[in-house]
Amino acid sequence: MIKLPGIIATLFIMVLVAWMGCDLFYRGAPGLHASYLFEAPRDLGRSGGIGPMLANTGIIVGLATLLAALVSLPLAVAYTELAAPAGLRKIVRSSLDIGVGVPRIVWGLFGAAFFGGYCGFGFSLLSGVLTLACLLAPIMTTGFITGLEMVENEVREQCAALGVDSWQTAWRQVVPVALPGLTAPLALAAGRGCGDAAALLFTAGVAMQMPSSLFDSGATLSVFVFHLLAAVPGGQNAAYSAAAVLFIITLVIQLAITMLTREERYAQ
Repeated sequence: MIKLPGIIATLFIMVLVAWMGCDLFYRGAPGLHASYLFEAPRDLGRSGGIGPMLANTGIIVGLATLLAALVSLPLAVAYTELAAPAGLRKIVRSSLDIGVGVPRIVWGLFGAAFFGGYCGFGFSLLSGVLTLACLLAPIMTTGFITGLEMVENEVREQCAALGVDSWQTAWRQVVPVALPGLTAPLALAAGRGCGDAAALLFTAGVAMQMPSSLFDSGATLSVFVFHLLAAVPGGQNAAYSAAAVLFIITLVIQLAITMLTREERYAQ
């Protein structure tokens, strides 16, 4: 009885996602062509391709995810493996919950004011990377904590019996065992980063050009879609074409991480 509602909900979500993808490709098919992924946009984005936006998306999302992971994993390890006062743990957990719940547009305004204004980076890929990393860090840390807490305590107890300190136990034993559970937050962060427009609109800008450095302004694919719909007359068809590619990118990321996670679990 319990499995039936879960099966129905799963099928409903799968049908909804398939319907969404089919609708995007149906509406965006006229704008898709052989060189669409490599050409620069023309006529304010109404024609041409999405090459620069793909490059900007890869740079910003890749660097932001990496930077957020470098901060989030040590914090999650310290939270789960090191003894800390209960009050401090509550403060950390509450801070993470607040960070996850902050609207993306607020993160964008913060990034524009702090990284773009105070730090002097202006509208640039670097401002986008730093802002997106701040947005993704609470999400990844919360997911990493969940993955580490799923590791059985026997692993820690055996290491403690051998005289291994908590920090070495965490990095040499707990993290490798928890690796399948740590890939899901990475996938979630990368997918959210690819689809985020609000946080990057005010930081990376809307320039539809190939970047030459991190200090150049450049629109990601999600910002490009938003810009076409909001500011370019007659840009709706081009927006659907770009949105269809964005849909495929996020779907491939999720499926790839899911397959890797299954292989790691089977290997263990």
